[in-house]
Amino acid sequence: MASRPLSFLRYLRLQTARNTGSHASRRTISTPSSPQPPKASQPIPNDSRSHLRRFDDRLPRFLRTYTTPLFGAPVSHITSFLILHEITAILPVFGLVGAFHYGAWMPDLASQTGELNAFDEGAARFGRWLKKKGWVDESDVNTVAEHETTKEKAVDRAGVRLVLEFATAYAITKALLPLRLAASVWATPWFARSVFTPIANLARRLFSKG
Repeated sequence: MASRPLSFLRYLRLQTARNTGSHASRRTISTPSSPQPPKASQPIPNDSRSHLRRFDDRLPRFLRTYTTPLFGAPVSHITSFLILHEITAILPVFGLVGAFHYGAWMPDLASQTGELNAFDEGAARFGRWLKKKGWVDESDVNTVAEHETTKEKAVDRAGVRLVLEFATAYAITKALLPLRLAASVWATPWFARSVFTPIANLARRLFSKG
C-alpha cells in the first residue's frame, strides 16, 4: 500500500514539472525579441574629415606624417586641427605685415630664388585682395610683378610697398608650414578639450532652446 502514495507523489511531481516547462516555453515563444537596430552599410561622410583629406592631398609627402594620423581621430580633433591651421596661417601674415609696415624694414625675398614662387603667389593673391578693398591700384600690383624695378619704386609708392609687405609675409608664413603643422597637431588635443568642445556644447544648447 505504501507504494501507491509514492507513485502518486512521483506522478504529481512529473505533472508539475511538465506544466512548468510548458509555461516557460510558451512565455519564451510569446515574448518577442527586441528589434536590433539596422546596421549602416556605409559610414556617413563628414565635412571635416573630407576637408582634411583634401588638405592632406595638397601637402608634400614628408609633411603628411603630421596629418595622416588625424584620419582616425574624433571629429572634434579634426575640426580643432583645421581651425588651428587657419589661425597659424592668418596671424603670422598680419603680424609680419604690421612689423614690416611700422618697422620700416622688410627682407628682400623677391630677389631670392628659393622664395620666389611663394612670393609671386602671395603677390598675386594679396594684390587682388588689396585692389578689391581699394587700398592699392592696378599699377601697384603690376609693379610688384616686375622684380627688377620693384625695389626702386617701393620707396616712392605706398601701394607697391603694401603689396610687397603682404607678399613677403605670405612667403615667410608658407616657409614655416612644417613648424605650423607640428604646432597645430601638438595643440589639437588641448584645443578640442578646452575650447572647441565647450563652445560646441554651448551652441548646441542655445540652438536646442531656440
